[in-house]
Amino acid sequence: MTSGKALVLGDDTRSFLATVRSLGRQGIAVHVAPTNFRSIALRSRYIAAVHDLPPWMGDGGAWLGAMEALLRRERFDLVIPCDETTLLPLQRHRTQLEALARLAIPDDHAIAVLFDKHVTRELARQAGVPVAAGRLVRPDDTAATVLAEFGVPVMLKPRHSYTLETLGSRGKARVVQDADSLAKMLPEVDPEETLLERFFPGQGIGVSLLASHGRVLQAFEHHRVRERAGASFYRISAPLTPALVQACEALVAGVPYTGLAMCEFKRNDSGAWILLEVNARPWGSMPLPLSLGVDFPYRWYRLLTAGEETPAVEYRAGVYGRNLLPDLYSSMAEAAGLRLGPLATVWFIARRGVELLRAVTGREVHDVLVRDDLRPGLAELGEAGAAVWQRLMRALPGEAMRRRKWARAQVARAVRGSAGRPRVMFVCQGNICRSPFAAAMLRVRLGDNDAISVGSAGMMPQPGRATPAFGLQAAAEFGIDLTAHRSEWLTREAAATATVLVVFDEINRAAVLDRYPDLTVPVVRLDELGQPGEITDPVDGGLEVYRRCYQLIAAGITELEGLLR
Repeated sequence: MTSGKALVLGDDTRSFLATVRSLGRQGIAVHVAPTNFRSIALRSRYIAAVHDLPPWMGDGGAWLGAMEALLRRERFDLVIPCDETTLLPLQRHRTQLEALARLAIPDDHAIAVLFDKHVTRELARQAGVPVAAGRLVRPDDTAATVLAEFGVPVMLKPRHSYTLETLGSRGKARVVQDADSLAKMLPEVDPEETLLERFFPGQGIGVSLLASHGRVLQAFEHHRVRERAGASFYRISAPLTPALVQACEALVAGVPYTGLAMCEFKRNDSGAWILLEVNARPWGSMPLPLSLGVDFPYRWYRLLTAGEETPAVEYRAGVYGRNLLPDLYSSMAEAAGLRLGPLATVWFIARRGVELLRAVTGREVHDVLVRDDLRPGLAELGEAGAAVWQRLMRALPGEAMRRRKWARAQVARAVRGSAGRPRVMFVCQGNICRSPFAAAMLRVRLGDNDAISVGSAGMMPQPGRATPAFGLQAAAEFGIDLTAHRSEWLTREAAATATVLVVFDEINRAAVLDRYPDLTVPVVRLDELGQPGEITDPVDGGLEVYRRCYQLIAAGITELEGLLR
């Protein structure tokens, strides 16, 4: 057992939870700073304390001040970010923070190389590691010229999954299947920030590793058993493939790199393979090697805090790792996509269910549900059961009317019970489309009635953004001018001091309650006050999409205005 104290940043059920469990099992006091305070991962018995840090946004001043205060107070031996949204702020303020605690992040050179897919490709080429044919988008590219060069389908990838300026949204790779779709996408991307690649079909393979000064200390290989939309929740441990390990060693030596990483490869039926990318941080498949005795997080901790280079250990091949509920939902979506008949669908799901028997023979382990830390897994199952129950309840006759009565009563009660001037706060994801329009329209409808305060905010920590052009045009058709609007983040103070929070869909409601689960302010959907039906985000749509969205908002505002008056 090791004494020590670590701060782990994140809250997901795979890389974060695996890191927490690894360190906690070794006797290290694990503190965490999440963004989702309802995350089931926070139920882990190995978490000693939970801290609330503001998100990094703007100039990062609020985040930096809170982080410095936390590090001074707690004196951690190591700070471990489990994703890029927490890693990049640490890098930006490395100089100030490294004086207070050791940071488990790559050096600036490694981040510049491994967090930029274009530069990673260049490193691979220099090291003799195969990659897909590709390049950056050019300003003069057309769908015809691109498809003539790369064929169909073609991959369109962002150079960076995240940047400090866009921490609230992840850049995703897209598989473009036809010339028309590509012709629409090309004008919308930044050529300097977007990659084109020839599509390479095959099986996904991951080689996880711990490296020290450009040398691989430990490697672990897994194969994806099935994939859907680029994601996989079921994989199997496999013997190390010498050629893939050699590729990893060349990449690590070329940086040179110290820390954890997972190199993603694809291998086709003929045995040819390419490198897809390098994840230079804790990764989602880490629960599998951890369950097989390859304790990457703890050995990383020892490397960084004590300079201990632990020798490689053997592991058992042929063991499956499953992220239980996401894999179940993925299987259900796959069955729906196949458009099977009722009996064939039951047989399809039953075959997938039989796979669970592998856990009885020790040939399968689960990412979340583990014997020594049951609460996260049980909480996940409980949430799934509650979601099924809610879906059944919504299908009952008259449920929409009951929800309408409930929402209207919540608003009326909150406004009547307000000690001072009632404040209605509209909240959407980015605070650039729906919530600013709703707030502006309600102000217009209330006219000279200054007895009610109206505001808007978003859950995406990207302040200062303007409403998109289509949003401005559609709003103007309703007599609303949003040209001066700039987005704001919903602070705890703004949420707690509102009389009522009005959201537009369940994603909005979940985002508010994930961040502030102890809120006593009612959170109601605008459509629940009138005709039910979520008002989805129009941000990626055209003018007609914005018009339809704003029509629905206008109808909801009519109902809300009546309640407030």
